[in-house]
Amino acid sequence: MINKKYLKLLRAKNRRYGENFIYNEISKNIIDSLDILKIPFDSILQLGINDNLVTSYLKKKFPSCTITSADIDLSIFNIKTDEKLIEIDLDNLQIKDTKFDLIYSNFFCQLTSNFDKLIENIFKCLNPNGFFIATIPSAENIYQLVNSMYETDNILYGGMYQRVNPILDTNDIFKLLKLYNFDAPLINTNNFKIEYLGFKKLLDDIRILNLSYLGNDKRNNFENKKYFIYLEKQFKKKYYDKNFNLDINYNTICAWKK
Repeated sequence: MINKKYLKLLRAKNRRYGENFIYNEISKNIIDSLDILKIPFDSILQLGINDNLVTSYLKKKFPSCTITSADIDLSIFNIKTDEKLIEIDLDNLQIKDTKFDLIYSNFFCQLTSNFDKLIENIFKCLNPNGFFIATIPSAENIYQLVNSMYETDNILYGGMYQRVNPILDTNDIFKLLKLYNFDAPLINTNNFKIEYLGFKKLLDDIRILNLSYLGNDKRNNFENKKYFIYLEKQFKKKYYDKNFNLDINYNTICAWKK
């Protein structure tokens, strides 16, 4: 189970709404997918407040649409907007008195303890002919950093700790979409590479993405400066070529409600 208190703490740290390069790059994939569709969306739900590119695009394309933005804790955001803001429990998504033509989410749905239940509830929240699109990390996401962390764990602790949240296999996600009667489900795997001049900037960007392991059995103490010195050394051994190279790998999930 995900430690919700720790998750809220992570999401509250260093929030720079709309300023993270990685969120924005992944948002462009959502926009490209939506741009192909030629039907109007009047009522829209954003799950997870991570960027403003998609909302800006939707407001421009559908000037009369209403957008509701939902997150687990609104107190961590300082957003001036005319959108409706609501707090949700991602493990038990309940939106009273409203259904949506479009539900979209950028790197947020993986933060649930019960992906099965979330998919079921998203289906319930959609209008007939409603569309769902979301991006989540793939199992190969930031593999350079993850592998370097495991190697650092072995050196310092003589064993490896779980460092990132486990991700459902794409086949399992596809089966869930079919189980809850989504029509024409599609899952695409995408990636892009970022080259960082400095290791600290790489870590700062990744921290904002809330990829750290959130289970109740996580290692409780925070790593000290020594750990990150060793981590940078391990990273350099395999993944450094004039810059620190990092691959962002993610899945784009989309499906219709019949």
